[in-house]
Amino acid sequence: MRPDIIEIDETPAATREPFRLTALDKDAILLALTGGSVVDWTGLSFRTYDDVNAFLRLWLCDVSQSGWARERLQYVYNQAVNYLEEHVGLTFRHEVRRPRDVRDAFLRASMRDRFSRDRIQYCAVLKLMHVINHLEMQELRSQSAFREIDLINLANDKVLDAAERMRATFPLRAFYGNRKTRPSVITKLLAKRESTAATVFDKLRFRVVTESREDIVPALAWLFRNLVPFPSVIPGESVNSLLTESEIERASDFPELRNILHPSATPVNPDSGAVYRVVNFIVDLPVPIYDIPGVQPPTHRALLGEVVPVMVEFQVVDAASEARNEEGESRHDAYKLRQRARVYERLGRSPQARR
Repeated sequence: MRPDIIEIDETPAATREPFRLTALDKDAILLALTGGSVVDWTGLSFRTYDDVNAFLRLWLCDVSQSGWARERLQYVYNQAVNYLEEHVGLTFRHEVRRPRDVRDAFLRASMRDRFSRDRIQYCAVLKLMHVINHLEMQELRSQSAFREIDLINLANDKVLDAAERMRATFPLRAFYGNRKTRPSVITKLLAKRESTAATVFDKLRFRVVTESREDIVPALAWLFRNLVPFPSVIPGESVNSLLTESEIERASDFPELRNILHPSATPVNPDSGAVYRVVNFIVDLPVPIYDIPGVQPPTHRALLGEVVPVMVEFQVVDAASEARNEEGESRHDAYKLRQRARVYERLGRSPQARR
């Protein structure tokens, strides 16, 4: 992580304030630590319209301020219902098919205390909304003319703005990021079995270093409250090689997490040292494409929205573990040597052949 640094800030940490986690936080932390998918969920944890509004704002869909955002939400909801009726054969009551306020679907899908056919159907609709929104973000990206570097710069600026806000309210040791150079991407592709650019998830990556291990779970919650919408976590790309069961239980106040979130024995990267410890997850961060100079919004913005995804890696670690990661076989130069050896091997050479 040390080369190609965009920003590194080790200003004194903010004064610690109580940080009580909610059920929504728990859902987000589950995704970050296990790499699951919201499509497999059977319920949500929204309690109020404010919860839903805050979640939608993370998608840059502010239904409390923007008329087109409300139209966009209704449009995607209708697409999801139509798909489920026409291709899955579901039948909806009128209240489910045409809710007075689409935000009600989030609240109805969150009623886990009793069995409800409507709740199950609301969940199904919201899952389809997630899939449709993802497809349309990709479609908007393919239809728009822009330079990739401009989009990455927008994502970088968005994360660094959040970093400033987080440092002002949360006890951090550091929040910094870097971007892979072209030679670094080529090296990683050669070292990986999958030799396509799409498999390099960490072209833009950030590390959050907390003061203590007890701050890691609240730090994850802060990111999902203020920057990253939790469904944007990419399934299967999360690794927790740091937090233990007891730490998670103490930090989260949710004992049910304990038997799910085992620290992984698998390194984040096969070239990483066996004792390298970190919480690592990848997200499709929504970025406002019409903030790119020269990209003009269409007349009917509600059809595809205004955000496109940028793949971003987040690593969260405490200061003591960060220091240990820079020692012995886990240090960065040792990692680079192992990666280079893998490249030599795939190219039909050995490291010794270069001498």
